[in-house]
Amino acid sequence: MQRPGGTASFIGREAELAALTRQAIGGAGGLTLLTGEAGSGKTRLLSELGDRAAAAGARVLRGRAVPGGGAFRPLAEALVRAAPPALAADRRLAPFRSVLAWVLPSWPAGTAPSTHLVDPALVLGEAVLELLDVVRDGGRCLVLLDDLHWADEDTLAVLQYVAPSLPGSGVRVVGAARSDERRPDGLTRLLDGREAAHVAVPPMGRAELAGLARMCAGGELAPELETYLVDAAGGLPLLLEELVAHLLGSGAPGDGPGGRPAVRDLAGTVPPGFAEIVQHRTARLTDKHREVIVVAALLGQDVRWELLPAATGAGRSLVAAAIRAGADGGLLALDPAGTPRWRHALTRDAVLARLSAPERADLAATVADRLAGAGTAEHEPALLADLHARAGRPHRAAALLRRQAADHVRAGALAAGIDVLERAVVLAAGDPALAVAVRVDHVRALALTARVGDALAGGDQELRRATGTGRSDLAAALADACLAAERFDDAERYLHEIADPAGPRALGLAAQLALGRGDPGAAAGLADRAAAAARRAGRPDLLCTALEIAGRARRRSDPRRAGEALRAALRTAEQHGLVPQRIRALSELGVEELFEAGDGAALREAEALAVEAGMLGTALGLELQQTALAAGTEGMVGAAARARRCADRAARLRLDGVRGHALMWVARGRVLADHPDEAGPILDEALRYSVSPVHIHATRHHLAGLDAWLDGDTERAVTGLGRAVGVLRGAPGANATPIWGEWALLTTIADPADGRARAELRRSDVGVQVINRAALRLADAVAAHHDADAAGAARLLAQGRDLLVRSPFHRALFDSFLCTADGLVDPIATLNAALAWLAGTGEVRMVRRCRVLLRRAGGAVPRPARDNGPVPVHLRARGVTGREFEVLGLVAEGLDNPGIARRLHLSRRTVETHVSRLLAKTGEPGRGSLPHWLAPRPD
Repeated sequence: MQRPGGTASFIGREAELAALTRQAIGGAGGLTLLTGEAGSGKTRLLSELGDRAAAAGARVLRGRAVPGGGAFRPLAEALVRAAPPALAADRRLAPFRSVLAWVLPSWPAGTAPSTHLVDPALVLGEAVLELLDVVRDGGRCLVLLDDLHWADEDTLAVLQYVAPSLPGSGVRVVGAARSDERRPDGLTRLLDGREAAHVAVPPMGRAELAGLARMCAGGELAPELETYLVDAAGGLPLLLEELVAHLLGSGAPGDGPGGRPAVRDLAGTVPPGFAEIVQHRTARLTDKHREVIVVAALLGQDVRWELLPAATGAGRSLVAAAIRAGADGGLLALDPAGTPRWRHALTRDAVLARLSAPERADLAATVADRLAGAGTAEHEPALLADLHARAGRPHRAAALLRRQAADHVRAGALAAGIDVLERAVVLAAGDPALAVAVRVDHVRALALTARVGDALAGGDQELRRATGTGRSDLAAALADACLAAERFDDAERYLHEIADPAGPRALGLAAQLALGRGDPGAAAGLADRAAAAARRAGRPDLLCTALEIAGRARRRSDPRRAGEALRAALRTAEQHGLVPQRIRALSELGVEELFEAGDGAALREAEALAVEAGMLGTALGLELQQTALAAGTEGMVGAAARARRCADRAARLRLDGVRGHALMWVARGRVLADHPDEAGPILDEALRYSVSPVHIHATRHHLAGLDAWLDGDTERAVTGLGRAVGVLRGAPGANATPIWGEWALLTTIADPADGRARAELRRSDVGVQVINRAALRLADAVAAHHDADAAGAARLLAQGRDLLVRSPFHRALFDSFLCTADGLVDPIATLNAALAWLAGTGEVRMVRRCRVLLRRAGGAVPRPARDNGPVPVHLRARGVTGREFEVLGLVAEGLDNPGIARRLHLSRRTVETHVSRLLAKTGEPGRGSLPHWLAPRPD
């Protein structure tokens, strides 16, 4: 390895360095893992690689893990220098600001989510990818992460998430880890996976070690001394360098070359191992300096110099002098900024190894008391907990670990939080109240990661011992975990363990249980009681939950009361600053918007809040709800493009339910875009991910029916839609989908005398969906027309169309249905209106079907290219073409026919024809009244 005064070659590691350099500077991005024994030179390889990459113009970020360093430590250290708080203003990072605040303390913090629909490590992975893209600014970026054998599982999960996205990104992440340490599970997965390149650093060969020894000594060594050093190093360049440095600094005389010691002079001067070298160096310090260095080792792998005055009881000047002595003695190193660090991770271990177990316990107790007296516990719970545990004070350690775990969970580091709580569970044994409190936190954290089985296993064990309030708290936490996992029988069992069954918490959980079991009536009653109890108890959080359940339970049976409950939940959340509850209330109000074809304001507000809070899973679900709303305003093809983006993001975030639901919309779009053969495989894929297959099965039949209608086969269309309704009929808790209305309308058109479909729709609570109500009015209009009730038919037709004003896609679809009902509507005007809206939407099948029907009705069918011109909808509805619209504009300017002919390079006769057609299509008596058709009108 290169040393000051040595040659330019990187002795013994040329091949490894060349491979790393090719990947970091010449490659297209990716993840590389560098492994080798402690002392094999991994850290120096990373350092040299970083220097070379920086010289080549790459942005280099460096971080490292340390034992007990907390969640995301290496990532935070790497990113913090490259991401000052001002970078949070970058618009590309807007969805990730709150998430990045988890690891970048100086960034503006958002609201910590109370629930995690997505593994937070995956959310942070998305954020890190976006941040690195911003940081590299179109260039290359190299992220160096050392000592990953000490990394927390959350950091390793982030690396596992980002790895597949790194190739082609311009970002290379290189992580180093010891091969002779027990690997964390996450590191094993990375090494065993396909995404990471692996560079192993083997023990150094004898020839390379001999060359390194000569370079470190600055000249030739006696052959027997050289052989001794090579043998003693055991293939580790670090140990060889330390041996040479120890010999040269020992002052041992010798008659070897250049006055170097010969082997016969080494007795008593060359310890056989690294630990003895460190102990020898420690012994050479003064007593006061040595005490500071030993306490520094006790405080962790980082040299916490700012804590040393309080931890040692020494003055700042003495601490500074001790750090300088440690650096001069080869125990510490100072970086260019003067910050001290251990010369090697093994150095700190060796310093602590000189203490006996009783000595370490006594010193830990003393240091913990000093730091606690200085007010450090508030900011350093993990450090104080470690010291108390070493000092034999388990309960004090457990209480501090509980605080540390809460910080981890709030930051989204669930694996780290669970790991800390599992240590706290062991330490809290013997203190019943603390043991239950720790177990409650443990159950909740496990539930957030869907490890409900593990939560129940530990929770049941503690529940048998628990008494009083703690027992009810634990039972409620267990019931809540079971409800989230839809383990309803287990949830009911734990509900019986809650001491106050009439309290707001127990009633709220009972309401959730009833709703989960498909009994909305019972759920609504329990939710009302829970809300009243929450008001009496002054618990706005539980009140929001109860009101939300009441709203969901009454959504189909009593939409008015449902809306009132949800709006009350929203007001309560806003008044008390309960952001997660506010998001949930807005989300549920968004469902009301879906049913009424609203403008989506509640959904957009909820999504913005979720993004701000870093709740990307919630935000994605809200985006998909807006996709469903867009289907009515943009068409199925446009909505499918949105849904594809949702499905791709859901796949990366491993949100299977959202992914399955999004794919259902994608399949619908493929049928309408004239690719019906693709819908089946997409629905098969959706079925693998959907948590509720009812809608997938219904959609399969629905699309079969819609495909038949678009091909002109009404009988087969009615059959397909009927089968879709049959699936939904067997699932009374399913969404109030417009499939019901489509089926009832087309069935009535096929046989106006058969009123069964209309009767079922009239009785059903799916009328909460405005499109279904509109379809019922239109179906009644068909029946009235069949019964020769012209006035009734006209009235019902107008009512149905008015209900569809905010869903133009369904208006166009239903109008195409109605054009096959003999004599009910003017097919030419109706189809022209439908084509006017469909222009440019990508609804290929709908356009083609309307054109076929228009031709069949004897109307003039515009050439397809003209359907894409900038003609206002109200004029397209009259059949006005793009060229005719140009002529209309020039008429409005006051030009006569010859002037228009000159402006458009047309013949005068052609212009006369266009003006005549405009008069016929608009019904105007003369050209003087044509200009008013240019005034904007509602669609």
